Amino acid sequence: MPRLTWALALATACATASGTGFDDVVPAATDRVIVRLAPHATWSDLEPDLRNANARLDAILTPAPLRVLVRAASPADGVRLADALEASGRVAYAVPETFRPMELRGRHVPNDPLFAAQWALDNTGQVEPTTGGDIDAPQGWGYTLGSPTVTIAVLDDGVQLDHPDLEPNIASAGRDFTVYPPAEGAQPRVAADRHGTSVAGIAAARGDNGRGVSGICPRCRILPIRVHGSSNLGIAEAFRYAVAQGADVITNSWGYAPSVRARGKAAQVDAAVRDAIDSAAREGRGGRGVLIVFGMTNEAVDNCGAHADISALESVVAVGVSDHGDRIGGSGFGACMDLVAPAKPERLATPGNVTTDRTGLDGHLDGDYFEGFGGTSAAAPLVAGVAGLLLSLHPDLTRADLVRILEHTADKIDPAHADYDAAGFSTRAGFGRVNAARALEAVAEDRRAAEPSPDYPHRARTEGAPVAALTVVERADDDSR
Repeated sequence: MPRLTWALALATACATASGTGFDDVVPAATDRVIVRLAPHATWSDLEPDLRNANARLDAILTPAPLRVLVRAASPADGVRLADALEASGRVAYAVPETFRPMELRGRHVPNDPLFAAQWALDNTGQVEPTTGGDIDAPQGWGYTLGSPTVTIAVLDDGVQLDHPDLEPNIASAGRDFTVYPPAEGAQPRVAADRHGTSVAGIAAARGDNGRGVSGICPRCRILPIRVHGSSNLGIAEAFRYAVAQGADVITNSWGYAPSVRARGKAAQVDAAVRDAIDSAAREGRGGRGVLIVFGMTNEAVDNCGAHADISALESVVAVGVSDHGDRIGGSGFGACMDLVAPAKPERLATPGNVTTDRTGLDGHLDGDYFEGFGGTSAAAPLVAGVAGLLLSLHPDLTRADLVRILEHTADKIDPAHADYDAAGFSTRAGFGRVNAARALEAVAEDRRAAEPSPDYPHRARTEGAPVAALTVVERADDDSR
């Protein structure tokens, strides 16, 4: 598909969103359809359907299971072909490429820069005369500063590759999936592309280098991947690319806009995107699974019910916000919530999370760092970075191990408003605020984390048994994935 046509499709989607009202948004389709064959089907079973629709094979995405990209004569023909294939029973799914409105999740309030101001990592009372509310990073760093063998993929609007506090940790130039074919290099393209550079800094800005800030995993590697403005097929391919490039953790500080969520039943997460996310979580890292972190919405609404957010997917870790005083309520919530992490809630006039910014005039302000970042955009990479520390200490941990450790070593903050149940879970705070020191201690000293009730149904996971060195307990089984 020519890049001009790609750009026009995106423009059409945005114009639709702004011109007809949120509830009337119809995603703009292209002429491409992604197809995953049913287990019993072969490629020859599909060839008659493609001939009848005047469609052709464009690319083989994966050989086993067989996922292919086909191109129809027109976008309308692509939609009809997808419907016909879905009805045939010969495919697991057939999904047209579409562009849907997306939103980046951040909040920016200026404050003092550099590590002394990074209250989310170490709150000594620099925000208010109140200590605590942080993730105990210095104590966690006593176990490890991270490892360059651990890669955190940042799916966002690009990352400044030559930022002096990020460049030492950049694994590669990454890839841009907002164009077709995807382009090498995930650097920002326009002046407004600042968000991903700040997200990357929260997770893995270089620490102990005498400049700027420190990410929570200051020796982990960063894999930048540009997806903001991409289609569903581009996003699905971006997750597969992250896995192929060896990502151990994938952090996402974005979600679909309210116009898409309003359709209910997580309709924005179609089969292609869900399949890519689930496959990464299940099959990545040689079968140990990639930990996929999503920030929940910055609006304090239920993300897990009828208007479910992408963070409600079972195979992701959904992260909300707690503030510097360990108060909850500044972000999305619900039964799909896993954790909260400290960040500036969107509607509170408190200092933000200090992080990297695009250098010079391209940044939020004139400088290389931004002290006003926040919201779930900051909370999600904090959790992703803690997971990077855990994998640096114990590379063989499975995704299920990571989830259990993160959840069961979290601090039960704001109990009056969280109303934790007997299993330690709250629909307002998940399992609590992530604590890097306690999580690392549980791995380093092989300590048993708090056990949930064996019949507790919340976000049950089915990943394999914990590694031998750990004794934390998995929650109730579920065969939904």
